[in-house]
Amino acid sequence: MPGLILRADTPAELRSRLAELDIDVPLRSQRRRSHHVERYCIAHLLATLPVEQLSFPLTLTHSDKPDFLLAMPGTDVGIEHTEAVPENIAHANYLREKENFWPDVYFTPHVSPGEPRKTVHQLRREIEVDEPGPGWRGDAPECEWAAAMAHHVKKKMLKATADGFSRYQANWLIVYDNWPLPAVNHTTAASYLLPLLADVGAYSVFDAIFVHVASHICEFRGTPVIHALVSPK
Repeated sequence: MPGLILRADTPAELRSRLAELDIDVPLRSQRRRSHHVERYCIAHLLATLPVEQLSFPLTLTHSDKPDFLLAMPGTDVGIEHTEAVPENIAHANYLREKENFWPDVYFTPHVSPGEPRKTVHQLRREIEVDEPGPGWRGDAPECEWAAAMAHHVKKKMLKATADGFSRYQANWLIVYDNWPLPAVNHTTAASYLLPLLADVGAYSVFDAIFVHVASHICEFRGTPVIHALVSPK
């Protein structure tokens, strides 16, 4: 339901209000819902962005189509959120958590954006066998990361231009990265993602795209900027 999340008159008050928010994200097997991840990401984004990119007083409201409205003097920003995670991987992780008899350490699987949905039997079999696969060479992790992020941005572009989706003076997208890969150099990966975003026309729909990874937020408005992630707590 739409509703006010926070109001802040100053940067110090914003930090205080962010620290008060409940941004816990349950396990997939413990009734995780989209609003848990959305709040987690928006709180980290506002904590991480340089204060010069914000103006005060500001209010953050939970909405729908897009997920948030950030109202600031002279500018209203619609912010949409999406999680970049393969459906089969999310389901497999749910099974690991729920059934709780497989090892906590396992090989990172190869996945492709948009791959067909697997049955529970197939997923259980893959978890049990835990095949190592062919591995990654050179910049393959960075190339695959860029392709996966572009895939999810493109999907959100369709939603953000559909009937019933509200548009504002500025429109942002947050992509929460849960794509399974070995260690990724996000500076290199961001340089690979940049032309893919241009190819799909992402900036005709979103003025800024933020990819939230484990320790950084990658900002795309042109030349990528890699921000060290700041905890709102």
